[in-house]
Amino acid sequence: MVVQCINQTCGEISFEDKYHDTNLVQNAANSTKKLVKTMLRPHFHCSTRPANMDNVKHHIHPALSALWNEAEEWHLLASDHCDVYGFNVWSPAWLEESTDMVFDGPDGRKKWAVEHKGKVADERGQVSRLESCASRGWVCCMAFSEFDYLVICLAANKVNYGNVHHINTRTGKESYCCTMDDLLLHLAYFVREAKERKMAEDNPMMKCTTKPRPGISRPLKMLRRSIIDALMR
Repeated sequence: MVVQCINQTCGEISFEDKYHDTNLVQNAANSTKKLVKTMLRPHFHCSTRPANMDNVKHHIHPALSALWNEAEEWHLLASDHCDVYGFNVWSPAWLEESTDMVFDGPDGRKKWAVEHKGKVADERGQVSRLESCASRGWVCCMAFSEFDYLVICLAANKVNYGNVHHINTRTGKESYCCTMDDLLLHLAYFVREAKERKMAEDNPMMKCTTKPRPGISRPLKMLRRSIIDALMR
């Protein structure tokens, strides 16, 4: 699991295997807006206006809402991202259309849901009975390559609400990634790690203090690599 260290003014992120302090968890949840504004936005190329979420038919998860309230679109790369390379958050204006597109249309989405029933990999990479993200109530609004997409459950009546799955349309695999709350914290950590690496590359006297964390899911490892590659350019 992931927690944000809110006791330090820098908003430093720390990662723990389990939550030990319920107050810290609550404080981390309450600080999502600050994390988005101070630890993510300065490193992204964002639209100048917040998203209009009035017509979204789903119950938008608070962590995702924090991103869209700050900016309608997010791109880690300034150019040539094609809405997929690096890391990208799409506008909520076309959630259903974008989700169907990723699955190669409504029929493709239905086929994916059937073929992946009982075959979704859990956070340990083991086959599980997790619901496929091609099911109703899930939407795709994030990507980090032309094949790699993140799909979030926005059905508030489901136990999966706020869970994020990774799909690779080239291999046809689907895996649990993390929760949306934790995704924001992982993003901030990966960005900080990449920035430190870049500074250390430019200044050999500098040492990186942000180290790769063991035990994260395979999709998060892939996302980490995509972010580091993009920011090391």
